[in-house]
Amino acid sequence: METLLQDVRYAVVSAGRNKAFALAAVLTLALGIGATTTMFSVVYGVLLRPLPYANADRLVQLSEEHPGAVSPLSQPVLSNLTYYAWGEDARTIEALAASSGEDYTVALPDGTATIHAAAVTPSLFGLLGEAPALGRFFAPEEGKTGANQVVVLSDRAWRERFHADPAVVGRGIMVDDTACTIVGVGRPGFYFPDRETLLWKPLTVRPPSPDAVAGKRGNIAVLTAFARLKPGVTAPQAEAEGTAAARRTIRPLADSLLFGVGGPLVVHVRGVVDEMTAKIRPALLVLAAGVVCVLLIACANVANLFLSRGVARQRELTVRAAIGASRARIARQLVTESAVLAAIGGGAGLFGAWAVVRLMPSVAPRSFPRLDAVRMDGRTVAFAAAAAVVTAILSGLAPALRVSRIRLVDSLHGGDGASSGGFRGPRAQRTRDLILGAEAAFAVILLVGALLLSRSFVRLTHVDAGYSPSGVLTAMVFVPGGDARAQSGAMSALAAEAVERVRALPGVVAAGATNMMPLDRSLDIVGFPAPWTPPGSARSTARALSYWVTPGYAEALGLRLRAGRVFTSSDLTSATRYWVVNETFARQYLPPHPVGFQFSRTAGDTKYTIEILGVVADVLKDGNDAKAQSELYTLLRDKAQFSSHFEIALRASGNPAALAPALRDALHALAPTASIETTTLSRRLEQSVDQPRFAMTVLVSFAAIALALAAIGLYGVLSYAVSQRRRELGVRAALGAGRPQLVGLVVREGLVLAGIGVGVGLAAAAMLTRLMQGALFGVTPLDAASFAGAPIVLLPIAAAACLIPALRAASTDPAEALRCD
Repeated sequence: METLLQDVRYAVVSAGRNKAFALAAVLTLALGIGATTTMFSVVYGVLLRPLPYANADRLVQLSEEHPGAVSPLSQPVLSNLTYYAWGEDARTIEALAASSGEDYTVALPDGTATIHAAAVTPSLFGLLGEAPALGRFFAPEEGKTGANQVVVLSDRAWRERFHADPAVVGRGIMVDDTACTIVGVGRPGFYFPDRETLLWKPLTVRPPSPDAVAGKRGNIAVLTAFARLKPGVTAPQAEAEGTAAARRTIRPLADSLLFGVGGPLVVHVRGVVDEMTAKIRPALLVLAAGVVCVLLIACANVANLFLSRGVARQRELTVRAAIGASRARIARQLVTESAVLAAIGGGAGLFGAWAVVRLMPSVAPRSFPRLDAVRMDGRTVAFAAAAAVVTAILSGLAPALRVSRIRLVDSLHGGDGASSGGFRGPRAQRTRDLILGAEAAFAVILLVGALLLSRSFVRLTHVDAGYSPSGVLTAMVFVPGGDARAQSGAMSALAAEAVERVRALPGVVAAGATNMMPLDRSLDIVGFPAPWTPPGSARSTARALSYWVTPGYAEALGLRLRAGRVFTSSDLTSATRYWVVNETFARQYLPPHPVGFQFSRTAGDTKYTIEILGVVADVLKDGNDAKAQSELYTLLRDKAQFSSHFEIALRASGNPAALAPALRDALHALAPTASIETTTLSRRLEQSVDQPRFAMTVLVSFAAIALALAAIGLYGVLSYAVSQRRRELGVRAALGAGRPQLVGLVVREGLVLAGIGVGVGLAAAAMLTRLMQGALFGVTPLDAASFAGAPIVLLPIAAAACLIPALRAASTDPAEALRCD
């Protein structure tokens, strides 16, 4: 122990004597360890940290699909048919529950507001092992229609909206114009499915239709379903049981509308965390691999610093060996020096990681899953300590090994590098070159990954989504009692009048109302016999996303008209019902020249004629990475399909956000109790790509750090190489070598090293980027432009790093160089 303390004290003194070296090493290690610790916190918190529920390891999410089918559903869901069939005779699961995300208009003490809530089956709280902080949770009978006028508040809602009133249980509250009773409050820290959920209502899962007929009539509903596996049961075992139950059910026509037409039905059972993080997992794993490259580059840089510093210290180390210090003792001293610097760098990196984690909620996208689980704790500190130990070993290993090659007699007599060994000579230089090549290789791998993500992001943001978001302001209008108003047609009348008032606002170019629009939470799917069937083909069923719109909606959203025209006000009174369809609908269900095509359709006892008025481009409702779906647009007339809310889009001649106050005032004048959410369509589109933008930005930052470290490493190695070759360079100058020749000599040697590293890095990237497939859009893992761009970026930076040592070599005075020993 005393010897170790002596080594530590000597390391501290040595670092104090060489402040520039120590500062460079500590900053490099702090950068590598800090970035790695931050990424560990994110990966562990998002992907690995258990959920804060009882038996979290046995909680799973259930979903079903027809393999190969194209479904309009963007989230994994389970049908009510499978839910009932499986729940009746389950042997692999011990609890089953379901939920559905909702937005409710709630009369709160401080006014009416739309809050994010969830409708959940009464069994959910028991499945999660929860107990209320106040009152009770839902009773089983409250999951039935007519008995579900009760709510439970989250702790956050109780504190923020009801001022932590202990007498809140039993109080009445208006939810969507329905009188409900608060029966309980969740415990502090409990949330489901996310922290934004402030209120829970009982969910009634609709039972299967008793008169259902396969492929024809019968209801179907979808929900987010959860289960708790029995101890010892695996997910594949539960999947087999769930699939068998699902295939026993009668599947009506609506099944193919929701899930599409594909292979036999399959039920999936996945861990809740795995399902929550499915979209972000590939990008996180790519970033984790990238930060490991940064750490290895940092270690290589510090190792090269030690090797280069060893040239100046070789005589000192030789004297210590000559007076009795063993080679092992000297090697241990060098490793201790590396460990001391790594400990300091680790401490600085840990502090940096803490700062970044604190800032992450403000810089990460709101859609980033489980961001609240990312925090600094004992595991993070242990990881930072382990990273410091690994970097100490990796950084100090090469210098320690070089000590064993020092030749005492030659070194003490001032032998040249070739004869004295150790940190001098060809072998030491080859070690430095090898480390430098590794730095360049890791930098290239990061560059290729960053370019792949960048090109993927550019492709994603340049997809033609079928509309023009610039200049568009949107408003989602929630009206208490909207469902009842919809039955009487009052919601349709309210939406139409709201559009007229909005059009009258100064600066409004066009405006329209709809039941749903791009990037919102609404979904309306319809199915009916296909209007047209190709000759010789069997009659099929058409499936489409159904937009109910007012005249002006197409102009407000900037839909791309491909043929015909869009709606005008005169179409509202026509005896003919008009449809505008998208290109996919026209291609699948209409003749080659669809505009003007007419067909008959019956609704109830009424038969009417429908005419195709126009064809517009496909609108990617669920984001630029979604597949095109069949879409039809129908005019808002009679008792159109508006329920508790409608949406308005207006196109402004100037800044659309500036019209938000006037828009809210106009709508509140018509519906004083309505809750209104406004945002620009451009902002919606930006938020839809927040996750890939975040991943790209982080990996590009890692690549920039890697480039900087590689350039610094190259500069340092060449600087020491020039200092050790002063005699050779002086001889070359004395024999007539000019300044350009000397500059070219040094730059060429540096670029050869960088070039070798580039070649190795490209080969490694070709194998590793295949793992990025799930994080890419519109580019392949072997994208030629990305692989070509990496050396184009790295080699000029490497050349710039070589230039200063090269200029120093060219300024060597031949006479002085020849006199030096």
